[in-house]
Amino acid sequence: MRHCLAALLLLVFVLPCKVAAEKIAVSVPVSLDFPLLQQLLVRQLFTGPGYSREVLADAQACNSVVLTEARITGRKADVQIQARLAASLGLSVFDRCFKLTDWRGSVGFLGRPVIRPGGTAMGLEPQGIWLSRSTGEKVTSGRLWDYAQQPLLDLFSSFTVDLSPLTSSLGSLLPSLLPNQPLDALQNTLDSLQLAAPVVLHDRLRASLEFAVERVVDALPVEAPLSPEELQAWELRWQTMDALLVFAVKHYADATRKAQLRSTLLDILIDSRYQMVDALAEPVDRSNDPVRAWFVASWKQLSPVVRSIALEDDGDEALMWVSVLAATDALYALDQLGPQIGFDISADGLRRLARMLNETMQPEDLLYDESLDPRLQQLFEEQLEPRSSGPAAWRFDFRLVSPAYAADSVERLNLWVPRPDEVGEYLPLVEQLLEASSRKMLGKYKLDKAYHGLFRKLVRATAWQESCWRQFEVRDEKIMPLTSSTNDVGIMQMNERVWRGFYDLQKLRWDIAYNSDAGAEVLMDYLVKYAIRRNEHKQPGGINNLARASYSAYNGGPSKSSRYRSSNVPDYFRQVDSAFWNKYQKVEQGGRADHRGIARCLGGTLSA
Repeated sequence: MRHCLAALLLLVFVLPCKVAAEKIAVSVPVSLDFPLLQQLLVRQLFTGPGYSREVLADAQACNSVVLTEARITGRKADVQIQARLAASLGLSVFDRCFKLTDWRGSVGFLGRPVIRPGGTAMGLEPQGIWLSRSTGEKVTSGRLWDYAQQPLLDLFSSFTVDLSPLTSSLGSLLPSLLPNQPLDALQNTLDSLQLAAPVVLHDRLRASLEFAVERVVDALPVEAPLSPEELQAWELRWQTMDALLVFAVKHYADATRKAQLRSTLLDILIDSRYQMVDALAEPVDRSNDPVRAWFVASWKQLSPVVRSIALEDDGDEALMWVSVLAATDALYALDQLGPQIGFDISADGLRRLARMLNETMQPEDLLYDESLDPRLQQLFEEQLEPRSSGPAAWRFDFRLVSPAYAADSVERLNLWVPRPDEVGEYLPLVEQLLEASSRKMLGKYKLDKAYHGLFRKLVRATAWQESCWRQFEVRDEKIMPLTSSTNDVGIMQMNERVWRGFYDLQKLRWDIAYNSDAGAEVLMDYLVKYAIRRNEHKQPGGINNLARASYSAYNGGPSKSSRYRSSNVPDYFRQVDSAFWNKYQKVEQGGRADHRGIARCLGGTLSA
């Protein structure tokens, strides 16, 4: 007997025992602004002429109750629906109608938001209903009340917000965001997906889309470097991420009628690209993917704009915007959990995000290439007010420079890397080029004359700061475009990754006049949009702040326009802004003070 017990105990310890994996709860907010809910209500229940609803009508047309002008608001824990009500009550006798009363007023309904059976839709549980006369007096009895109360209650109680497309699209997206989850664990996650906890806020109805994700143990050390194949896949992925952001910005810009929203979208894209350049400069391994963090943060920045665009849409796509917002919040929530749940953003996940925006998305929409994008160019030019309505020629305009300079000088500057003894000849030609670019932009866009001189100095000082007025350098005994480690190129150090699609990258590299014009155009945009419109010249320091703010934005992105006067700035960027300010003051000083500084930078000297 003793041997049997020992054998039994041994069997217990030897047999494998499946331990339940730890599950992490994820809650994704789903917000429905009241204007959007109102659109859904009208489309669902108020389908008559002029967005009306006939609640009651008899065959003899003797009695009718018609609702119009529905509106939704919040009232404490409930959703309140109100509508104008017109009633005509009569008595039908032998096919004749004897009118008794015509009544004009309104109806009010309070409903507590609840999740419908099935877990993919929300409805309203009745909390109260009333009629109000035009004087505001409530009516809760009488012939009209007896006649219309229950039909009105039934009508408003039938209002349903079907969010099954949202849960379905998120369910389709999750597998591509959790590629390291075992199949059974992934299925458990999808099975757990459900709506919960609806609550009324002051401006919207909010629920949660909840699901559970199992913790995943990575078999590889988290600090392990990426293999060459993984690095190649990583590079393809960040390029697809950038292409997806471009696709989204263009899609949203086409969906809105508001110029301010299009402007904000462009700000987000350009700023995100500056941040992408920084992210690409950081080391990447299995425990740290700065590019993924950049993408999630950039995608999240689009949410307020998407919410505003959704309120413009009174069509069938209204809930599509809600799905996009929920997917964005899910992306953010999963990113916060990171490696412990095996979160990653696969190429398939990026394609699914694109199709959530537009089902007609084609594979070429997510290609990363150097070609010009007319829609991006159009969005950029919208930011500035042109001087004329005619098309702006994107060529170097030789009429803006002296005949002695003209084409021969531009051709000479291209591929010229000046020796120290050539600096005295080189600098005046570049000065004329920069002046021509400045005048070209002043002729193309409207800028108050009070700022013309400042703009010219801004262009010269920026070119000095960025490149010491160089377009080319010698590398491996070859003349090549001056290129930084982060792909800033040419005399204005236009970043190829930031300005992809906006400008011709080949010309930025090999055409000094084109590069100079491009940099001047960007500076014009930053001066007008970020420096002047944000009143930087009204800060201590006066009008010269406009140049400093424009350069801070040029160097760090639109969101950094006030960096030059911020106390909470890393030392490196403080030194960058200080160096620019010193150069700008030299340019402002005149008397070729900037030439002497640039000559020293180029290893040459100028004769007295």
